[in-house]
Amino acid sequence: MSAAYQLNSIRFDYGNKIVLSLPELKIASKKVTALIGPNGCGKSTLLNLLAFVEQPNNGDILFFDEQVKAEKLFGYRQRIGYLPQKPYMLRGTVENNLKLALKLRGVPKDCWQNRTSKVLSSLNISHLKTHKAASLSGGELQKAALARILVIEPNVLLLDEPFSYLDQASNQLLQQVISEYLHEMQATLVFSTHDRLQALALADDVISLVDGEQVKSPLVNLYHGTCKQHVFSTGKIDIVLTSDITECQHVSVDPHEIVLSRQALVSSIRNQFQGKVSAISDEMGKVRVAVDAGELFQVLITYEALNDLKMQLGDQVWVSFKSNSVVAF
Repeated sequence: MSAAYQLNSIRFDYGNKIVLSLPELKIASKKVTALIGPNGCGKSTLLNLLAFVEQPNNGDILFFDEQVKAEKLFGYRQRIGYLPQKPYMLRGTVENNLKLALKLRGVPKDCWQNRTSKVLSSLNISHLKTHKAASLSGGELQKAALARILVIEPNVLLLDEPFSYLDQASNQLLQQVISEYLHEMQATLVFSTHDRLQALALADDVISLVDGEQVKSPLVNLYHGTCKQHVFSTGKIDIVLTSDITECQHVSVDPHEIVLSRQALVSSIRNQFQGKVSAISDEMGKVRVAVDAGELFQVLITYEALNDLKMQLGDQVWVSFKSNSVVAF
C-alpha cells in the first residue's frame, strides 16, 4: 500500500519540552486515518507537521514518496486542505472566502460559481452564502471553513477535531459529505478526535498518541492498575494477560475484540465478566454497547448481532475477550 506520508525519526520540541517523538510513522494514501489521544498528546502538532506549517527539529518526512524540502513547501501545501481546530475566515461573506480560495489556487473564474454552489449545497449551508463570516456560529463556521477547503479539491484532507462544534444531525451530514468527497476524488484523510469509538468506526487506521509517542493501543477500554504474575488488577476486576507481559501500568481492549453473549462462553477465553447493559447507541452504522461489569466496557457490534442477542438496556450479559486482545503499556 502506497504512503501519503512517511515520517522517520521525527522529534518536535517547544522550548525544552519534547512534544512529539516518532521513530517511524506511515500514513496510507487514499485511506482514512484517525489520530486519538488525550489533550496535549501531540495530535495538533502532528497535523501541523503534516500540513507543512511546522517543521520538525529532527527527522525527515516523505510526501507521496518524495523527500520533503524547504524550497518545495508551497507546492506541497497546494495539495493539502487543512482545517485547524479553531478555523478562521477572512473578512467578507462566506462566498467571498470560497472564491478567494479558488482565485489563489489559480482555478479559472468561469468555474467558481459552479464549484461554490455545489460545495455549499452538499454541506447544507447555501443559505449562508451571503452571510458575513464574522456573524457565523461555531458550527456554521466549521462547515463554512470546510467548504472553503473542499472547493479547491485537495487530494489530502487534514482535519483537527472536525466534529467538535456540531450537533448529531450535522455530524452525520459532515461524515457523509467527507466520505463522498474521498470516494470521488480518491483522496486521503487524516483527522483527530477525542471520540475514540468514533475513530475506530470511521477510520481505516488509528494512530494513538500518549505524551507525544505512538502507542499500539486504541485507547478505548483503557484501565489503570498493577500487574503481577501476568494478571492485571484494576482494583475492581482482574484481567489475565499473555505470559510475556510481566510489567505494565495500563491496559486497553479493542472494542471490536470483545464478544457479547447471554451466557458465559464454554471456551478457553480466560477473560469473562458478567455485567449489565448501561447504554446502546448508533456509531456510524455500528452499535456501541456499554456494559458495566465492574469496569465499564465499550463494545462495537453489528446491528445483526444486536438483533440476534435481543439485547436491551438493563439486560445481564457476558463480556469475553482473549488475553492476546489486551494491549499493555
